[in-house]
Amino acid sequence: MPLMKTLTFNVMSSLIFGIEQSAKREILVELFQQLLKGILCVPINFPFTCFNRSLQAREKIRTIVMDLIHEKRAAMEDQITSPQQDLITTLLSLRNADFSAALSDEEIVDNVILIMIAGYDTTSILLSFLINLLANNPSVYASVLQEQEEIARSKVSEDLLTWDDLQRMRYTWRVATETLRMTPPVFSFFRKVLKDFEYEGYLIPKGWQVIWAACMTHMDECLFPNPSGFDPGHFDKQAPVPPYSFVAFGGGARICPGYEFARLETLITIHYLVNRFTWKLCHPNISFSRDPLPIFKDGLEIEIEPKIPSQLNANSYIYSNGS
Repeated sequence: MPLMKTLTFNVMSSLIFGIEQSAKREILVELFQQLLKGILCVPINFPFTCFNRSLQAREKIRTIVMDLIHEKRAAMEDQITSPQQDLITTLLSLRNADFSAALSDEEIVDNVILIMIAGYDTTSILLSFLINLLANNPSVYASVLQEQEEIARSKVSEDLLTWDDLQRMRYTWRVATETLRMTPPVFSFFRKVLKDFEYEGYLIPKGWQVIWAACMTHMDECLFPNPSGFDPGHFDKQAPVPPYSFVAFGGGARICPGYEFARLETLITIHYLVNRFTWKLCHPNISFSRDPLPIFKDGLEIEIEPKIPSQLNANSYIYSNGS
């Protein structure tokens, strides 16, 4: 599995399940990969079809998550774990006003799988394209590095990043947001028409499904001046874009539930990456295609070096990241 996908899944395993490196995590990642393949395939539920294998993978994931729910509930009853240890434990700790469980076990399973899907591809794709962008744009890289070094200097050695630190990463997130504007991981969204409306002379009836193409919205020069040029200033707070103009995560009540997770994981990863390593592309002029998600045609191979070689076993590593 490509490096950024591995990183994203490992983080999800720790935060959602409380699972570190283990055989169970390896089983989960294989099942999750199979589940994702079925999301965009033809929904024909016959044996040996992609859709059928995806449904089987989903059921196996459900069984694993249900077992974890039972384990964590027992641990909570024995006061072995903190109620904030991982997402499953947190959801189990939620209570209604009468102290009954706020969510059923099935609702917890559904929410966990939803967050896995929502926070996986978006983050891994964004990180891959950011690595490529920073390698090709020295001025943007320098500004990101300056911001992250200032935050690092304000910390005592080995101190973890805080929520306040993440809020200070304004320029870094503008760079990430502009990257998403130009290359949104999800090409389009479907919405159901709630009432009849007219658009450019066409009557769109209530109940129809409409498609909203994020790429077209993001490249509208009325919303983003010089839309084909990379400019983090598009998201400067002093000149905010109109509502529903940036839709990489959707918008409104059905905005992607993995949005905040993706933001935090991206900022934390970039912070440690630029502060501890330098890298360069092994192959310049890398192109990408959509299948349907954006993916580098030949992967994204980089040569990476630690800034303090004495802390690592070797001075140079080559990683291949397929995005």
